[in-house]
Amino acid sequence: MRLSIGATLGVVVSVLLTAASAAAGGPTTTTTTTSTTFTVPGSSVPGMSTGLVLATGSPVTVTAAGAVCPYGDSFCPGPDGYLGVDTTWSAYGGFPLPGGPAWGLIARVGGGPWVQVGSGPTTVSGDGVLELAVNDDLLSDNAGSFTVTVSTTESSTCWPGWGYGDKNHTHCGPPGRADSPSETGAADGGNGNGKANGKANGKANGKH
Repeated sequence: MRLSIGATLGVVVSVLLTAASAAAGGPTTTTTTTSTTFTVPGSSVPGMSTGLVLATGSPVTVTAAGAVCPYGDSFCPGPDGYLGVDTTWSAYGGFPLPGGPAWGLIARVGGGPWVQVGSGPTTVSGDGVLELAVNDDLLSDNAGSFTVTVSTTESSTCWPGWGYGDKNHTHCGPPGRADSPSETGAADGGNGNGKANGKANGKANGKH
């Protein structure tokens, strides 16, 4: 996923380490969650780009807060919108998501169909740029905004030990050394060269 930060308010990255197996010597899974926050003004033209490019099979989770006031007064529905309006009809050109709650938060990916997001958490998937909007047929008289957080989660697994010669797994060193080099690029032997190292050590030991 590529990220353009031009419209972002901030990026928060958190890392959670969890044991993937209760058995001794089992793998450890590292889960990384990245969250990006956007402001979607009530008066923005539908299709505000987040700059986030989604890929098929890599969904994001969207949550939202705030309120948009469709008449600029004290009536301000939240991201879930208002069901008391027939959005299948409009005198101003149509709602982006006909049949969806009026003035709620909606999203689309890669120019595809709009979907209801609401306050979430809502999973959004697809292939292309993620866009956010207010489901309204007339935006010029709106006030307020939604604060939208888009989160992605990626997981990786490593196995205990140095993994000499093991090219089927990523290893994270002896127990308690989760920050050790993996077997894919360590300068201290964790590089899959177990056989070569074993031969060299054997010759050296045989000369005592």
